[in-house]
Amino acid sequence: KHKDFCVDEFNTNKLQTEKKDHEKTDLIAQIEDLEMTIQQLAKSIDTLKAEIAEMQVQMKRAGEDRERENKEFQTTVADQRETQKLLKAALSVLADFYKKSEAA
Repeated sequence: KHKDFCVDEFNTNKLQTEKKDHEKTDLIAQIEDLEMTIQQLAKSIDTLKAEIAEMQVQMKRAGEDRERENKEFQTTVADQRETQKLLKAALSVLADFYKKSEAA
């Protein structure tokens, strides 16, 4: 009887050991998969950070371009307003001249 008990316990222990070894192998594979996923995500994060930095540079450049273009636009508008004033003054002078010549 004692020998049967020992053989049963040995077989039970062997089955449990095999089961735990199988679980261990599965967990190691899962850990490796997760580590690979972590590496891929870290690379993605680095790539995205670089893209964000590039976009920030582009936004800064775009802002500077808009500022410069706005300055040019304001200069053009000011020049056009000055031109309008000069043309109105010239028109007024011409109108006065022709009124005088009609009166004469």
